[in-house]
Amino acid sequence: MITTAPRHRTALAVGSALTVTALAVLLGGCSSTNSSGTTSTGSAADIAVGTTGTMDQFADFSSICPSEGDITVGVVDGFGTNSWSKTVLAEIEAEAAKCPAITNVEFAAGRGDLQATTAAITSMAAKGTDVVLVIPDAGPGEAHLSALRSAVQSGSTVVTFASDPQGSAGSDYLDYTDWSPEFSGRSWAQWTVDRLGDAGGNVAFLGGPAGSAVSSQELEGIKAVFAENPQITLLTDEPVTTNWDPAQAQQAMSGLLSQYPKIDAVISDYGASTDGVIRAYQAAGISLPAIATTDQNSLSCGFDALKATNPSYELATVSSRTWVGRVALRKAIASIAGTSDTEPSIYDLSLSEDSTGSTEGAKTPSEVCSEGAPADGSPSSLLTAAEVEKTFAN
Repeated sequence: MITTAPRHRTALAVGSALTVTALAVLLGGCSSTNSSGTTSTGSAADIAVGTTGTMDQFADFSSICPSEGDITVGVVDGFGTNSWSKTVLAEIEAEAAKCPAITNVEFAAGRGDLQATTAAITSMAAKGTDVVLVIPDAGPGEAHLSALRSAVQSGSTVVTFASDPQGSAGSDYLDYTDWSPEFSGRSWAQWTVDRLGDAGGNVAFLGGPAGSAVSSQELEGIKAVFAENPQITLLTDEPVTTNWDPAQAQQAMSGLLSQYPKIDAVISDYGASTDGVIRAYQAAGISLPAIATTDQNSLSCGFDALKATNPSYELATVSSRTWVGRVALRKAIASIAGTSDTEPSIYDLSLSEDSTGSTEGAKTPSEVCSEGAPADGSPSSLLTAAEVEKTFAN
């Protein structure tokens, strides 16, 4: 049972901005997931827990946020040290700035340390943070559940995002928002199959930290597609560990090239890691193959130059979904305020970029490239140019 903010701190601060029904939620309503995928909180609020859809169904925060109040937000990122995490935090801060009831956003990076991550979750809740948004990727998702439950019991409204915590939305935490990693894996894999054709070939898959739920679920989608295409050989049964670090990705890819002289395509689940993949190929003096990954500005802007000297190189990307924390924030605030937010929790992402031009709706790298933006920025970020510049100024 989730009790959304049973302590009176938020209810008193929001005051007249909330209806009597919403106050009932704040002061102890129970939350559970019903068969329609919505949340029953004892109020009229509907946050569509666990529903799946697409980005064109995003909600307008102005219809969700109270006009006044004193709501504090904490963000705990189990990793939190790379450009993706930096962009994610900036997106949450930009979204929070639209809501006058949100007075503070605090951040804690777990740096891949499970104990530090879970301690940050329980600490934020213990000091009275109203909303705690968590990326539970410092280890296996379920390893974070005890801390998430503790935060809920302390009275915080907890929404997880960007890495599957396992457990149950509506009881262990309010909701989980993300892309569908399995769907993205399928998108990458099908594009790879189409590139390699009937001749097939060897494919490597590079993931994040060992045991990462995101990478494991992506691999499920990849394997499902490859199982229907026996001409494709997946070189490793588990994701190759990179810790989402370009230097480690380069080292891992170099090892793969030494072990498997013929690798016809690479799937990498983080665009910055793909920079390391490219450097490994260049150091080995081998022409780049087809690569599927998440979007990154350096990949888009550098494609044409690399293609000129690597005729077999092609690039396909899906959004790196740095915007998903915005969805998590809107869901949490809707629950607190007793307003509805029926946008999806989980997003199916088709390819947004395809150098071959064969994917309907996808753009080419030259169309996606944002000249002047940071090399490790995400072209699909919802940040304005000014916000991007501010984020990467330090």
